[in-house]
Amino acid sequence: MNPLDIGVIAIVALSAIFAFARGFVREALSILAWVGAAAITLYAFGAVYRMIDPLVANPLLSELIAVGGTFIVSLIVLTILTGFIARSVRSSALSPIDRSLGFIFGLVRGAALVSLAYLLLDVSVQPNDRPVWMREAKSMPFLAQGADMLRNVLPESLKVKSTSAAEDTTRPPDSAREADRAMRALSTPTPSTPAASTPAPSTPAAAPQPAPPVARPQPTAPATAQSYPATDRRNMDRLIGSQR
Repeated sequence: MNPLDIGVIAIVALSAIFAFARGFVREALSILAWVGAAAITLYAFGAVYRMIDPLVANPLLSELIAVGGTFIVSLIVLTILTGFIARSVRSSALSPIDRSLGFIFGLVRGAALVSLAYLLLDVSVQPNDRPVWMREAKSMPFLAQGADMLRNVLPESLKVKSTSAAEDTTRPPDSAREADRAMRALSTPTPSTPAASTPAPSTPAAAPQPAPPVARPQPTAPATAQSYPATDRRNMDRLIGSQR
């Protein structure tokens, strides 16, 4: 853990212990006392200012006295009333339940306080400008989640876009980039490719011509085992002719 983690744990733990000691009723009524004092100041400011302005003769000072005096007096009166109610609950059989609910309330209040602090940091300091120990804190994901929950609860007029969210909106998500790329591809004409040459229709092959008859070898007279010289053959022919 780094200093941020230790600070977050300390704030949440102190809030829980303090609420456990005071009780849920006292803690809840204390918050109501502050809210009630602010509401009374808002509605009674005009009447109080009209009473004080002739006595002070200074508009700015009259406004400060009207606002501060009305708020302080209202808070003191409401605190006395809430303290009386809280003491009545503490002295009853509901004291254990009151303390247990107070502990849970303290945890929620501490988490809300640290989440509110992170929300203010997120809207004022860029993520890259934060210290390394703050970016590496293990409690940062939980603080960011709590800040998002508070941001969703706030009215639209009070919502402020965080610096990290602003950075995310500057670059479109992957799906948007893919859709944009696809639209550009459709709008840009692609060069036409030459059509593939279609093969010429094949002509029917000519019927095969009959092969010429193969000449059969003629039988040759067997050669004589022994041949006579030409002069002997001529002499034999003359001899045969004279005998006839």
